[in-house]
Amino acid sequence: MPSWNIHIAEAEKLLARDGSVAALVRDRNAFLFGSVVPDVPVGYMVPDIADPIPYRITHFAESEPIPKPRAHEFWDGYVVPLLHHAGCGSCVETTTIAQERERVNRVHYPHRYDGVPDLPAVSPAEFSTQPDDVEQSLFDLTLGTWVHLLADNIWNTRVNEYLAARGGKPSEEFRIKKQGDFDWFGKTLRLESIVRATPRLTAAATAFAQYSISSDDVLKTVGVIHEVVRENPGRAEHPPYRLLTEAFFSETFSEVLDTTERLVAGARQKMSC
Repeated sequence: MPSWNIHIAEAEKLLARDGSVAALVRDRNAFLFGSVVPDVPVGYMVPDIADPIPYRITHFAESEPIPKPRAHEFWDGYVVPLLHHAGCGSCVETTTIAQERERVNRVHYPHRYDGVPDLPAVSPAEFSTQPDDVEQSLFDLTLGTWVHLLADNIWNTRVNEYLAARGGKPSEEFRIKKQGDFDWFGKTLRLESIVRATPRLTAAATAFAQYSISSDDVLKTVGVIHEVVRENPGRAEHPPYRLLTEAFFSETFSEVLDTTERLVAGARQKMSC
């Protein structure tokens, strides 16, 4: 249901909150990548996936018009076994689209930067493939994947409830209006963070337990993320929503963030016992 601009925005907000999620995540690059992972092997957003995996498998969902992923099953099966890796590896920050533009401009227009200080060196931690670092990145990627599934569950549950309260039921007309509303809402979100396809991220993606993500698919996914972020500077205005409302989007977006923080906070308490 939510498009990648919504998932990326949720990941950015969770990291910016400095709450339970931010305290647990050390490789923010891997976490941001994980926030779109369930859609990668489906093949809709990322082109030329060699062996697509059905949505119902990647999202732990029934085949229904508005599916609700069973995020708790993914948590128990894939996040819990990795909790002991949390806090073991070195830290990696995300990169902003502005930083990436600056780096590219310096390559293509070096004469503009005569006498301008060099950019800070990239942290060696980004390129580390030491076991502790890769295991930490694998945990952060897997946690980001769970956040995606939880968000899909909440958004889809609220859409179902909204429709039922108005006596409606899923239909082609409903789908078109709903998707149009989500597209416009997504465009109102200002995105800044992009993913770097580093050896560390590729090693973690390849080791992802539910399905391995190849280095080629990592590169393709990173390219799509870059394009999504580039096209999402945030638009204050949009055409009137045709089905949903401003309040629906504001309340549900906040609910996703609050629920994620609450569940992760509970997990952290258990870890400390």
